[in-house]
Parts: sequence; structure tokens; C-alpha cells
Amino acid sequence: MKAITIDTITQAVINHGDGGKTHPRLYEIYTSLVKHLHAVVREVNLTQPELQEGRDFINRVSRHTQLIPDGEIHALTDLLGISELVLLLQDINSHATESNLEGPLYVSDAPERQMGDRIGIDQDGETLFLSGRVLDVNGKAIANALIEVWQPNSKGLYDIFDPSQPVGNFRGQFRTDQGGNYRFETVVPSGYDVPADGPCGEVLRLLGRHTWRAAHIHFKLSATGYMPLTTQIFIEGAPQLDSDTTFAVRSNILKLQKHKSLPELEAQDQSKPFYSAQFDFVLKHE
Repeated sequence: MKAITIDTITQAVINHGDGGKTHPRLYEIYTSLVKHLHAVVREVNLTQPELQEGRDFINRVSRHTQLIPDGEIHALTDLLGISELVLLLQDINSHATESNLEGPLYVSDAPERQMGDRIGIDQDGETLFLSGRVLDVNGKAIANALIEVWQPNSKGLYDIFDPSQPVGNFRGQFRTDQGGNYRFETVVPSGYDVPADGPCGEVLRLLGRHTWRAAHIHFKLSATGYMPLTTQIFIEGAPQLDSDTTFAVRSNILKLQKHKSLPELEAQDQSKPFYSAQFDFVLKHE
């Protein structure tokens, strides 16, 4: 190997191997990553103390805590917009409903619900009746599709972080009927402050960034013969809709219709004004 210089070190790192013969895709990613990382070091003239701060940050981000058992690596990719960019690239030229972040709060054993069930208890929340259909890209109804849903309550709290809520509150699994229809009762969710006590929160504060997510509801859909879909739908007019800290707000916006007349209240057996909304999901064939 020739003597390393500031002009040759990047290519030397890239060439130190078999040129992608063992794993071409890994080599492609590795080559690009090395080029961009070295370019950053050169552009900002990174110092040794700053490099050590970066190492310490990565070490702290990877540590497991009681609040975040898997560490903050997942959160970091979300907060840097990397997670959403991957999904944006995935959805190019897709005619299906846009995919979106699953986030760290999904659980696989949510309660099984029946069509029309209320999925959570929240005495202070504004009731929302949500309905729609699951269709393929040609508009054909998909029967027996599994819909998993999870959301925070009207105070922005998920059940797993709030001991006052029963386990499984505002979570559920549904099956569509023969017409691809689904419907359930919930409350209008609130946005919330993401956990910011760790290293990711420190960096956000140093950058002057807020830590708020815009109000949303999570969905995961699957059906035989179709590509699974994980997405979020956001509440129209919610705070932080234009500045969600994970950059996840795209075109899945839920428009709420308010109902307050006596006939409307009586028809839904409600004692105070409530909301309704419709949203259709479109799945791609495998």
C-alpha cells in the first residue's frame, strides 16, 4: 500500500477488500457511505475532540434504557428523516396507499375487535367514528383483510407509557367484511412530545428543534396475495402538521366532520358533539 495522504485515503478505504465480489450490494452501500462520510469530515474540517464527541454520542444512542429498551438508534434514524426517506423511495410510482413509519410502539398482540367496536376508554376524548374500505389498485374490495390499529388517547399518551390506561387501550385488530369495509369508534388523538431525556433529545435541543409529533393514527394492513402496508393517517388542522419532528406527514390527512345536532347525537347514542371520518386503503398485489 502506498503512503496514505489526504487525497488518497478515501479510495484506499474503498479499495481495501475484494471490490464487492463477496457481497455486491453491501459494497455498493459501503462505498457510497465512505465517500460521503469522508466528504463531511473534509467539508467541516472535523477535529479530534469533535470526533470523540460523535463516538460518545453513538455509544450513548445504542444503550438500552428502561424507557427505551432497544436504545435510540431507531429514533435517531426517524429524527434525521432517514426512515421516511427510505419509505419515500419505496413508494415511487406506487398506486397503493403511501407507507409510513411503524414507530417503536406497535405491539403484535392487540385485542381482537368486532366491526364497529370502540377501541379505547377516554372519558375526556372527543369521539371519532372512523370507517372506510380496503381496496386493490383496481378498486376491487378486499375481504377479510386484517387491519391493526394503534394510537394515543386525547392527551397524547399510549397505553404502554400510561399506567392509568388498561393494557390494549386504543389498540385493536379488525377484519374487513365481504365489501372490504371496516369501521370502529375511537377518540380524536392528540399530538405528543417524543421521549427527549436521552442523547437524541440533547441534540434536538442544541439544534433548536422541537420534539413534537403531529396527531396521527397508526395502521398495519395485510391480506392474502397483497403486499403488507404500514402507514399513519394524520388529523387535519392538528398542531405540528407542518413540522412533525420525524418528517412523516405526507398526503394521508384525515378530514373530520363534526356532528352536534340532536338527531345526529341520538342516531349515534352520543351525549356530546362527536366527529366522523372516512379513509380508504389501497393495497398492491404481491
